[in-house]
Amino acid sequence: MRPEIVDIVEIAGLVLGAALTLTTFSYLIGDNFLYRLGLHLFIGTLVGYTLGIVLREVLVKMTLEQLPDNPILIVPLVMGLWLLFFKSIPRLAYVGNFVVAYLVGVGTAVALSGALLGTLIPQIRATGYALETTSQASFPLGILDGLLVVVGTVCTLMVFNFTANKRRGLAGIWGQFVRLVAGVGRIFLLFALSAAFAGALTTSLSLFVGRVQYLIDAFFYVADSLGG
Repeated sequence: MRPEIVDIVEIAGLVLGAALTLTTFSYLIGDNFLYRLGLHLFIGTLVGYTLGIVLREVLVKMTLEQLPDNPILIVPLVMGLWLLFFKSIPRLAYVGNFVVAYLVGVGTAVALSGALLGTLIPQIRATGYALETTSQASFPLGILDGLLVVVGTVCTLMVFNFTANKRRGLAGIWGQFVRLVAGVGRIFLLFALSAAFAGALTTSLSLFVGRVQYLIDAFFYVADSLGG
């Protein structure tokens, strides 16, 4: 490909990217046709690209090419065709619910095991590790840091206790204690959510600055190319 053609293609790509960026930024002045046009282009491109990846990588490479060596792959293939066929017919859509139920059940089991093995158990392990004497060297304030981790974890978990009703006697004392601990946990939760929101806001601002810098660079590049 000749250098002139390469420059024209690169300039066209920059101009198109800048135009789509501006159509997205136009939402700042309200919902409009340009924003919807850019959104439709993005969704259409994403769906088309995803469909191509699924057909090539999943259906052809992972299923059809490996089916002779691994006959068990016929099961997900049949389930996919079952779901696609019956869900496309309104009168027979309920037949496809069997596959949907299987997918929901598997997804729930995977999510539950992921929450236990990836979040709850590591958090319990980290909480216990914070109180170990062998790990106090990594904490500047020693045992205080470990206690802070334990108290913060327990109090935050007690925030999600919805069974402490107003009762009398020992049950009432326990309910008041739970509400007191939950109040402390809400403070920890407030700091955690504030830090997460600040991180998300910083990331969004970084993306915004990056797109503005892209617009500036694209403008000067196109101006220099046309001027040269």
